[in-house]
Formats: sequence, structure tokens, C-alpha cells
Amino acid sequence: MKSNITNIPKFSIIIATYNTDFVLIQCLEALCNQSENNKCFEVIIVNDGGKTEIYERLKFFKKHLDIKYFYQQNKGPAAARNLGIKNAKGDIILFLDDDSEPTKDWLKAVIEAWKKFPSFDGIGGYTLNEVTDSIYCRVNSDFFNWYLEQYSNDTRYPFLVTCNAGYRKTILNKAGNFDERFKKASGEDRDLNIKISKIGGKLKLDKNILVYHDRDLTLQSFAKKHFNYGKAAYNIYALHPELKYLSSNAYINLYASILSKYRTLKEKFEVFLLLTLSQLATAAGYYTSVLLEEENIK
Repeated sequence: MKSNITNIPKFSIIIATYNTDFVLIQCLEALCNQSENNKCFEVIIVNDGGKTEIYERLKFFKKHLDIKYFYQQNKGPAAARNLGIKNAKGDIILFLDDDSEPTKDWLKAVIEAWKKFPSFDGIGGYTLNEVTDSIYCRVNSDFFNWYLEQYSNDTRYPFLVTCNAGYRKTILNKAGNFDERFKKASGEDRDLNIKISKIGGKLKLDKNILVYHDRDLTLQSFAKKHFNYGKAAYNIYALHPELKYLSSNAYINLYASILSKYRTLKEKFEVFLLLTLSQLATAAGYYTSVLLEEENIK
């Protein structure tokens, strides 16, 4: 298929994975069940040093999807995605996490966005949780989307996340792709977006591009996730010292906007506590790195 944005472009969907077969299978099932024709994309799965048995489980999906499989020694998701980019045939590279579950109309929304905004270099979407998911999952999703919107309103350095984002391959290569010094799944996408913005790339957040994500959080994993966000923030500010911290008014808005989504007093109280925990965990991660300098990748 010709790479003409007035028609349907050729997409390459890259999924980095590491010993998470069950959620990866759910992701692939969701790609099989897209409302849009799945002939316009290839799926590149990069096994980042995990169990190799996953290859056998992919045989079923090869009947329905154009799948390429690569294995590398464990180097982290940044390096895994770079391997995927290197082998991608698509003009537009879409990233999903292995625990992302695209909604039925995800691909349709992606195609419509790239047709509608042909001058952009990157277009990403939001994350979802269902009411039946745990309070930890729902609050994390609310926080995640709020954070995306805060930086997307900043015309200098918008923010897209690799659990649900797409970029032109040309802009990725021009920006140097992902910084492989990021060994964990936190911060590497923020760094990429900043690099793209610095070379003049245009990024956009689209409310119609939706995936389910982070649907198995517990209190412990919720706190750990935000602790790692803090450690990643240390790296980001070390690499890009010109970045400004969010204002105190922004954090007041964080509490107000998320608390307004919940009805009962009990829920609001639980959400308030979790938001506070998220900020304390993030601060702990950041200042742990400041004191030890163990996460400084410069």
C-alpha cells in the first residue's frame, strides 16, 4: 500500500515485551478485533530478554496479523523499541505497551487522526480503565491523563506516552530514536518527545485514540510506579535542565479535577489519599536519586 496520507498509510505497531505473555496475548487479541481493516499495519514484537516460549504462542496470531518477532538480550524497553524501529517498514510507527489493550475503534481513530492532521509528526492518545477496575487503576489512569493534558497544553514540550502513541519514522530517526541509557520503562518516552520538540517536531494529543492500560495495580504496585516516575523525573531534568517544574496551582488543579470525577464522600476520601500517596512516592523517588545520583544517566 502506498504511503499516501490521503489514503491509509502503512503503520508499524511496535510492542516491547518481557515475560508478560498473558497481557501481550490480550493486546494481540484486541488488534485482531479492530473495526478497521488490519491489513494496513504490521506488528513488530521485540522480546527484551524474556522467556522464548512466547514465540510459539504467536503462531495463532500470525494467521490474522502480519507479525515480525525479534529477540534481544535484556537492554530495556528503549533499546527494544529502537530494534523495532530499525526493522519497521511503516512510515508511521505506533507504540503500544504489552499491557495496552486497544479499544475496538483504536485503529480507526488513529487513521482518522493522521488524515485530519497531516502536518503533525506525532499523535498520541489517552488511557482508559473501567468502573469495575480497582480504585488504584482508576486513579492512576486519571492522573496519567491529567499529566498528558498539562504538558500538551504546553506548546513547547507536549507529552505523548508509548503505551499509546505514534510518530513518523523520519522524525524518530532525526531525533535519534530512544535514548538507550533509560533501562526501565519510565522517562524514555518523555525524553523522546522533548528531543522531537527541540528539532521542530509537532506533537498532538487526540481524545479519540484510546487504550486500556495498567489494569492490575495494587496499592504496592501503585506506589512503586509513582516512585519510579520520580526517579525518571530526575533523569529528565538532568538531561533537560531548561524544563520548568509544574506550579503549585497545577497540583491544586490535579486534586480538584480528579476528585470531581468521583461521587461519594468515601470515594473522594480514598482518591485524595491515593493522590497524596502518588505525590509522596514521586518525591521519594526523585530525592532518592538526588541523594544517591544512582539514576543519573548523563
